[in-house]
Amino acid sequence: MTHSSFRTKMVEAFRIRVLFCYAVVLFTLVVIVFQFINLQLVQGADYELKARTNMESFVPIVASRGEIFDRTFSTTNTNNRVIVSNRPSFNISTVPAKFNSKKEMQQALEKLSEIVDVDVNAVMKDYNASNPWQRVLVLEDVSFEKIVKIASHKQIYRNIDWEVAPVRVYNYGSMFSHIVGYIGSISKKEFLELRDQGYQYYQKLGKSGVERQYDRELRGVDGSVKRIVDVKNRTEGEEIGFQPVSGNNLVLTMDLEIQKAAYEAFEGFVGSCVVIKPATGEIVALVSRPGYDPNAIISRDNSDIIRKLYNDKERPFLNRVIQSKYPPASTFKLVTAIAALEEEKWEAERIVNCPGYFVLKGLRDTVIYDYAVFGNINLYEAIGKSASVYFYTMGHKIGPTTIMNYANHFGLSERSGIDLPGEVSGFVPSQKWKRKAFGEGWYDGDTVNLSIGQGFLAVTPISMANLVCAIVNNGIIYKPHVVKEIRSPDNNQVLKSIEPEKIREIPLSPSTLNVIKTGMRLSVKSGTSRRLSYLPVPFAGKTGTAQTRSVRDSKYTQHGWFVGYGPHGADPRDAYVIMVMVEYGIAGAATAVPVAEKVFSKMIEQGYFDVVQK
Repeated sequence: MTHSSFRTKMVEAFRIRVLFCYAVVLFTLVVIVFQFINLQLVQGADYELKARTNMESFVPIVASRGEIFDRTFSTTNTNNRVIVSNRPSFNISTVPAKFNSKKEMQQALEKLSEIVDVDVNAVMKDYNASNPWQRVLVLEDVSFEKIVKIASHKQIYRNIDWEVAPVRVYNYGSMFSHIVGYIGSISKKEFLELRDQGYQYYQKLGKSGVERQYDRELRGVDGSVKRIVDVKNRTEGEEIGFQPVSGNNLVLTMDLEIQKAAYEAFEGFVGSCVVIKPATGEIVALVSRPGYDPNAIISRDNSDIIRKLYNDKERPFLNRVIQSKYPPASTFKLVTAIAALEEEKWEAERIVNCPGYFVLKGLRDTVIYDYAVFGNINLYEAIGKSASVYFYTMGHKIGPTTIMNYANHFGLSERSGIDLPGEVSGFVPSQKWKRKAFGEGWYDGDTVNLSIGQGFLAVTPISMANLVCAIVNNGIIYKPHVVKEIRSPDNNQVLKSIEPEKIREIPLSPSTLNVIKTGMRLSVKSGTSRRLSYLPVPFAGKTGTAQTRSVRDSKYTQHGWFVGYGPHGADPRDAYVIMVMVEYGIAGAATAVPVAEKVFSKMIEQGYFDVVQK
């Protein structure tokens, strides 16, 4: 009985173990079946994509930057003047992580350098400083023929990719360099600052001028291409991920013909010129000499060229119209005269004897002098002949505060707000500033110096152009701008028109404006600007000769100024203002006026003025 019971228990235990084994096997089979279903049906598409990704290379398609046209652009014109365009080209790049080792990548680049000019060391330096999964630019601006050779021998040039990358073309070289600027590779610092705004590490970025100011409008949206390869790294096909979208186009306020005339008129000189329409603030021409050729510095390997330009003593990168400050010299006499008339401290008919020197408090000053003897003259004649003794007398009578206040009213100590980067502000001194800076008070000699635009005063050329705009435009100054319109990539739609923006309005009396304009007209008819008198349009202006150091007998230590407008007497809406500043230009009449003459002549030729009998 006992033996039978024990045997029964053993059989039962064995049966339980067998059932357990069956259950484990069944459970394992169920798990395998469910996992198979999951891999093949539920997550099959995802795993297939991951598997294909191992054989795919996503390469960016760089969008074309928007083109830039001059002010004559028209959708009906088939010969529009394109200031900046693009030409087709290719870049070569690679992803370091695709190589098994750094050595393997270097060997691949050395092999590639047999057919294209690759700086292997520079590329490896980029590799060492970047994320290995981040695409590295190997070479820019590669010809189609070289790309075909690489593509047809993909098994040799493993992991080497190519992409379409339009190259920027500055069609007029240095002529527009300080307006359009140039583009360059985005630096690591710039990328860190801009990546949250959609910028990519491989993109070009506007570095100066309009290219920088309007970079977001110009740069477009990049696309991508999916390049599929087999296990032997042979290309099986390409699929477009998404097409790139070209950047918007810009229409400038600049006129190519007027810009060319101003640029060529400055040949051999250092300085600047700007032509503005005072009724709108549109800049028709803007030249800063010397300039630079943007085409020479947009490549990746441009460090030596840029270093040479930065070290050039004539500073070709400097936009002298908005980034330089000078004593305005006799052009500032316009401010002194306006201050005296507006504050009713002077009359236009007042006669002052100008013997060629100035007498201060009964003593003849041996430093404060004039370039000629004019005798008894009134304010109209003093402006026309630029008689300094007249303005010494005027400035000493009305005092420095009045002159300083009007200089500030005209914005000579502020930025104009022009749509170009890097503008600096001018400087109008004050009595408080001098005491703080030098520990001494303001002297009468400081006042007479200030009255003719010398001494501590320093202005930018653009601010002097705006001063004349205010005179022509009855006290109103509009913000100067170089872009007229932003257009869609196909040019069929105007996305934005730059409207005139009033930035300053000085309440000047008509009588004061009439005195100033009449004096400026006399400067052309019989004064220091008379070189312009033969032109068939009545121009008006004011010259200036700025002393840069107290060497009276050295003519090459002086800057030459001319500010003017035309036609005199016309509706402000039909007028144009010019400013010319020649560094070390002997005198305004000698060098600045001839530049204005050439620019005005070209404007007459191009129909900017109605030719009238004077």
